[in-house]
Amino acid sequence: MRKYLALARAELLNAIQEKEEILIWIIIEAIPVFVMGSLWLANSHNLIQVSISEMVTYYLVVMIINRLTEFYFDEYVQDEIRDGTFSRYLLKPVSTPWLFIPVTLGRKLFANVILLPILVLMVVAFRQYLVFPGLAAGLLFVVFLFISSFIRYSLSVLITTAGFYWEQTYSLVHLRWILETVAGGYVLPLIFYPEWLRFIPDSLPFKYIYFIPAAVFTGMITAREATIPVLI
Repeated sequence: MRKYLALARAELLNAIQEKEEILIWIIIEAIPVFVMGSLWLANSHNLIQVSISEMVTYYLVVMIINRLTEFYFDEYVQDEIRDGTFSRYLLKPVSTPWLFIPVTLGRKLFANVILLPILVLMVVAFRQYLVFPGLAAGLLFVVFLFISSFIRYSLSVLITTAGFYWEQTYSLVHLRWILETVAGGYVLPLIFYPEWLRFIPDSLPFKYIYFIPAAVFTGMITAREATIPVLI
């Protein structure tokens, strides 16, 4: 019995050392409850003023935004920093961290080729529910795509830089994912969040990753609402 207690104690000590990672995963597990609770509260208070077409288009556009603007080099470069293989980037005739843009682009091209048939299938399946923006909203959507890419690239650079100072930065990667997902509007448009909680995503730049571009595309918000600091 003593040896089993010793194993349990050893795992407890490991958990204490990885407390940030455990905390992040607890938050991840709580996300579905938070999201669905916000959705049904909005429904019960008759706050949902979005059509089915706007919702279907929103999630389809969010998927496209994610594929076009994502940067994920912070997920593997931290391992290369620890084992020393990161030095190979320093030998290339390209400035760091700009070299991660073409590296990510190459991976994106492959991922988007795989995504294309899935996207076509979804467009065909939901074609009667899709809405499309006008010329002005379409151009503004493209502008926000570049803003979304800049924000996600900057976050990945910051996390990668932290890898030079901290042994493990996976918790930061997961934290970025949480903020992009919840405060960015990936799982639920921010207009469904309770008013008392709206100030959190409103005061952060993550809403420009998914919500603002997708809401502009679908017409959930106007161009004026998209370009002022606080949502109306």
